Amino acid sequence: MKQNNSQQTTQPAKGNRSGLVTTIVLIVLAVLFVPILIINLTLIVKGSLHDDVPPDIFGVAPLAVASGSMSGDADDCFDEGALIFVDLLEGEEKQSLQEGQIVTYYTGEVFVTHRIISVERAEDGRITGFITKGDANNTDDGVVPVGNVVGLCTGSVAGLGDFALFMQTPMGILVFVGIPVVIFIAFDVIRITLERRRQRAASDGSSAELAEKDEEIRRLRAMLGEQNAAAPAEEAESAPGSEVAAAEEEPNPEDKSE
Repeated sequence: MKQNNSQQTTQPAKGNRSGLVTTIVLIVLAVLFVPILIINLTLIVKGSLHDDVPPDIFGVAPLAVASGSMSGDADDCFDEGALIFVDLLEGEEKQSLQEGQIVTYYTGEVFVTHRIISVERAEDGRITGFITKGDANNTDDGVVPVGNVVGLCTGSVAGLGDFALFMQTPMGILVFVGIPVVIFIAFDVIRITLERRRQRAASDGSSAELAEKDEEIRRLRAMLGEQNAAAPAEEAESAPGSEVAAAEEEPNPEDKSE
């Protein structure tokens, strides 16, 4: 009985540990892939709705660099394959742009991110356009109207642009959307299966213990029944012997008188 109790105490502990590990794995997958999934889908949807504005997340547009026109030694330069982050600007915010800053503008076909080398102003002092140039280019881009500027480049991560482009391809969507969903479902199915097995094992162990207890109770009842049945027989056997012994011990009155 002690062995059964210890086994039943150990099984739930193992079940709890396996359930905890599964929960941790699911949380890690969710933390890693759910934000990527949300960001990727948001960029795809916004990019399909507005061609003249890069898709953004909370006002910041991640763009992959497709050329090496901004390669250089400056701290804010970036190479081909980098991922840059562009803060989208409204109309009046563009009036605060200055020479030396890196801006992104729309040509009507593609987005270009180059450095401002000169600022064009009207007679009233308002900015009307910018002359931009890639740090690695030999010639400038000409005058870019202020209305074509969409944002200010605030940072970059080398090599991450290729990864971002891959995420927006069908294969990338499959890898970073389909596979995480399949893994999540598979872990959930495994977790449910293990939980049911643990519950079934605990139920079987309880049933076996109850059956053993019932069998023990039946044996005890049978033993008590046998003892109760044997007691009257022993009393019956001992009763005549005692009467004979009493008769032999009592003296005969007639013998006394003689």
